[in-house]
Amino acid sequence: MKDAGEEVVEALGELAVPAYLRSDLLVEACGRSFVVEVKNRVSAGDALAVAAQLHEYARRFGAGGAVVVADRISSEARRELTDAGIAWLDRRGHLSIRSEGLIVDADVPTVLPVVSERVVELFSPVGLDVAIALLLQPDERTGTMELSRRTKRSPGRVSEILSAMRERGLVDGDGRPLIPELFEELAEEWSPRWYGLSSVPPFDSSYRLSGTLGALWHGAPLVATSKWPPDLYVADRWAVRRLLTSMAATGDEQAAARVAVCPSTYGFQTEAGKRGGYPVASHLIVALDLAQDRARGREVLASWNPEGHVRVW
Repeated sequence: MKDAGEEVVEALGELAVPAYLRSDLLVEACGRSFVVEVKNRVSAGDALAVAAQLHEYARRFGAGGAVVVADRISSEARRELTDAGIAWLDRRGHLSIRSEGLIVDADVPTVLPVVSERVVELFSPVGLDVAIALLLQPDERTGTMELSRRTKRSPGRVSEILSAMRERGLVDGDGRPLIPELFEELAEEWSPRWYGLSSVPPFDSSYRLSGTLGALWHGAPLVATSKWPPDLYVADRWAVRRLLTSMAATGDEQAAARVAVCPSTYGFQTEAGKRGGYPVASHLIVALDLAQDRARGREVLASWNPEGHVRVW
């Protein structure tokens, strides 16, 4: 098995950047040396500590920079490391280096084994449902059959998803989600397509309120006017089509409301209560929506501890 320094050299070589090993710990590229450190994974919660450790290693070995190599680095951790001046190689296939004389931010060949031929996309509809079920009750030891019962997905497919999550460091051996790693990965894949409506749909139990108004209902620390447009999830694309037919579509800036199909069937079913006449989406669905806003939404999440629930971000 290659050591981490060789992996960095090969990744740079794939990008036509000349590099070589000076020692087991040091890589030379473009006249600059980098000390290399290996981690199993780096999450948002430990990125700053890793950065401080690598800066100390670089000082100790007289290197001009540092690279952390890990099987997985969460999206938030990637930003934290980059902001702290630490280069990183995520073995799933991305290299980032920002230093004097060398700037790299590119996909490179993965060095992780394929977990299963059938699990091509971890966050398929089944994967989304399983991830949400795990994160809604993160302290429980949840087995395949119980997850299958909750999500109404086949036990075989749920088992494959769980195995893949364990292999990728997102679930522990007892079936508990690793926090915030699983949330961060799920947030990266959470991509509802929102449509603006020219008027607000009448109250109906077939909607789920999310976004800013849903977050307010859950006690998230943010402020909005009484006329803030609601973000409403529906169960399927036919419901979206009916709304777009009966209410003129419009751009987000002029929208009186927004509507989208919830990416997770199970997530859609996990309503938490009512605000006005709309059922409110669970705190987790609301948090996933907030996470899509890298500025305001992430700031809210950083200071939000949802009452009655375990914080998973």
